[in-house]
Amino acid sequence: MPQKKSLLQALKADEHNQTSFLQKFVQAPSPNPPGDTSKATTVIGEYLSSKNIPYELVDVNRDGKVNVVSDFQGGKGPGPRVVLNGHVDVFPVGDGSGWSRDPWSGDIVDGRVHGRGVVDMKSGTASLIIAYAFLYERRHLLSGSVALCAVADEETGGKWGTKYLIEHDKHRWGGDLMLCAEPGGLETIRFAEKGTLRLTCTVETKGALGPYLHLTKGAIRTASAFMNEVIKSVEALPVDLPVEMERHLEKPEVKRAIDQAMGPGTTTIIARPTVNVGTIKGGLKVNMIPETCIFELDIRMPVGMREDTILELISTIIPQYEPASITIQKQAAASNRFNYSAIDHPIVDHLKDNAKSLQPDAEAPIPIPSMGGSDSKAVALGVASLHIDDGTAKHDLVISLVSFARHATIVRSATKSNTGIATTSDVSPAIYGVYNQAKAVDIMMLSDVGVDPGVHRLYTIKTVGEVLEHDGKILVFYSYCSGLPSPEASDNPLRFKFSWSPRGALLPQQNSATFLQDGNVLEIFNKDLMSKAVPYHIINGYSFLAYPNRDFVPFRQVYGIPEACTIIQGSFRGNGNSTLAKPLINLGWLDAGSRAWLKEGIKWSHIRQKLTGADSAAEADLLAKADELCNYRSPEERRRILAGLKWMRLFSDGVAAGGGSLFNTLSDQLNKLCSFHAGERDLAMLQHKFVLG
Repeated sequence: MPQKKSLLQALKADEHNQTSFLQKFVQAPSPNPPGDTSKATTVIGEYLSSKNIPYELVDVNRDGKVNVVSDFQGGKGPGPRVVLNGHVDVFPVGDGSGWSRDPWSGDIVDGRVHGRGVVDMKSGTASLIIAYAFLYERRHLLSGSVALCAVADEETGGKWGTKYLIEHDKHRWGGDLMLCAEPGGLETIRFAEKGTLRLTCTVETKGALGPYLHLTKGAIRTASAFMNEVIKSVEALPVDLPVEMERHLEKPEVKRAIDQAMGPGTTTIIARPTVNVGTIKGGLKVNMIPETCIFELDIRMPVGMREDTILELISTIIPQYEPASITIQKQAAASNRFNYSAIDHPIVDHLKDNAKSLQPDAEAPIPIPSMGGSDSKAVALGVASLHIDDGTAKHDLVISLVSFARHATIVRSATKSNTGIATTSDVSPAIYGVYNQAKAVDIMMLSDVGVDPGVHRLYTIKTVGEVLEHDGKILVFYSYCSGLPSPEASDNPLRFKFSWSPRGALLPQQNSATFLQDGNVLEIFNKDLMSKAVPYHIINGYSFLAYPNRDFVPFRQVYGIPEACTIIQGSFRGNGNSTLAKPLINLGWLDAGSRAWLKEGIKWSHIRQKLTGADSAAEADLLAKADELCNYRSPEERRRILAGLKWMRLFSDGVAAGGGSLFNTLSDQLNKLCSFHAGERDLAMLQHKFVLG
C-alpha cells in the first residue's frame, strides 16, 4: 500500500491548487440551456495543460457544446479500462433574482464553495479531473487504461456529450468500468439508476363556450382524467427486479441509507415506477371550453422495467377517451432505459475502503440505487463492454447468466465470432430480434435453458417431432410445470414454500391467461385467475391445483401444430392454495402500488384497517370487513381462509416490515413463514398431455 499512501499524501499537499481549480471552474458559466460550455472547458484545458496532459476538444456542432477528452495507457501492460465521466453543463439560473450572491461567484465562505452547479456536478467533475491528473503522473505504475470525459449536454439528455462520444468512438470512450461523481456523498455508492421515459401528450376535443359542457368536456378535463388513469395504471405495474437487488433492498440498513440520502419515503418508490406531470398548457380564456391541452409526463422506470411495457399500457388507455384525440410523442433525447451494475463488483469494496480512509470513524458507504439519471446510461458497462467481443471469441460456447435485459447483447457479440450461446432467458422480442443474426452464421443458440421455461419446451419439441415424423397430428396439448415443496413439506395453509423470490412466485398468480380450447381463444383476467384453478391428479400422492398461465396461443405456431384445437400452458399449486390466494388478491395484498402510509413500524392490524376501511383495528371489526369483502362459498371455506390470514399474522398487532407496497410487505412476511427448513425437499413437477389424431 505504499503507493496508495504516497498518492494520498500528494493529494493532501495539493489541496490549495485543487480548491483554486474548482473555484475557477464554478466561475465559468455553463448553463444548459443554452448549453455553451466553452468557458468552463477552457478552465479544464488550462488545468490539464499545466500538468502537461494532452487532451482534445470535441465540439460537434461548433455551437459551444464542448467536450474535453483524454486517455492514457498504463505502463504495465493490458488491464481493465476505467472511464472517469463527469458533466460540465449545469442548470440555468433564471433572471438572477432570488440569489443571495452572484450564482457564478465561486465565493468560498466557511469552507464551502458557492455557485450554480457546485453540487451538480462541478465539484464531482473537478474531482475526477484531479484524480485523472494524478493517475496520469503515475501511469508507469498502472496496468490497463484510463479515459477522462468531461462532457457537455448532460442536463438535456447527453445527445452531444457522452452519447455522441460512445456512438462515434466506443473503442476510446467505452470501458469495463465507469466512475461518475454525481452528487451522493460518502455515505452511499450508487450501483443502479432508474430509467426515464419523457412523453409529450396532446389532447384534442371539440371546443365551446364555458356553460356548454353537455356538448363537450373539453381538452383539459379530458386530459386530467387521462393523466390520472395513466398515473394509476403505470404506478401499479409489477416490477421484475433482479433477485440479488430485491434481496439487497430488503435489508434494514439499505432502507435507512436510501431514505437518509434521498429523503424519507424514498424506499417506497425506489423500486417502483413513478409518473410526474411536469408541464400542462391549454385554453384561451376562462369562459371557453378548450379544444387543445398539451402536457408532459416524466416517467421513471425502475430496474427491470422497459419503456415498451409502459407505452403498450398507455395505448390501451387512450381508446377509453374517444371521441377525443390523444397523441403521445416520446422525447427520445431525454428517454433512457434503466442502468444496473453488479452490487458485489470489486470496485464497490475499493470505494468503501477509500471512503473509510477519509472518514475512519464513519460507517462504510452502502450501495444503493439512484432515483435520477446520469451519463452512466450511455456508457457501455459489463456485458456491454467493448471487450465482450474479445471474450466470446476465445470460447466455443458462452453461457449467459446475466440480467435478462443483457442477453441480446451477448447473442450479438457471439454472432461476430461464430460462438455458440445458451441463455436462461425467455424467448423475448429482443431474443427474436437477434435470432436471424445467429441463424445467418449458423451458430447454436439456446434460450429458455431451465426447467420452466426450458426442459418442458425441449420435451414438447421432441414429442412433436416424433409425432410429425410418423405423419401424426396433435389435436390437444396440455403443458403444466411448476416447482413445489414435496408433499411432506407442504405443511402450511398456503401449501407452498419459496426457494427463491416470493415476488417471482406470487406474480404469476395475478397474470391474465389466454389459451385455445375447442377451437376458441379464451381469456381469463387476472382478478379471476385463481378462481379458475381446477383439481389435477397425476399419480397417488401427487394431486394439485392447475391454472392457465400467460398467453399460450402463439405456441401453436411455434411448435408447428396448426391442427391443435386445444392448447393450454399452466402452473401447479398445492390443494388449498387458491382458496387462500384469491382472498389475498381480493383484499388488495398483491397490489404493487406504493402506499405513503405503509412505513416501517406499522402494525398488521392497522394495515388491514386502512386497506379494507374497517371501523377500527380491533379483530372483530377486521373480521367483519373480511366477511363483507370475501365471497365465501361455505362456512368451511370461511374457516380455512380466516385461519390462513391469521397464520400470516394479518390480524395481529405485530409490526410489519413496511415494504412500501402491500405486495412487498406481504412478500417479506411470506418469505419468513414459507421458507424451506433444513432437510426439507422441493420438487419439479412437469406433465405434458397430447391427444393425437
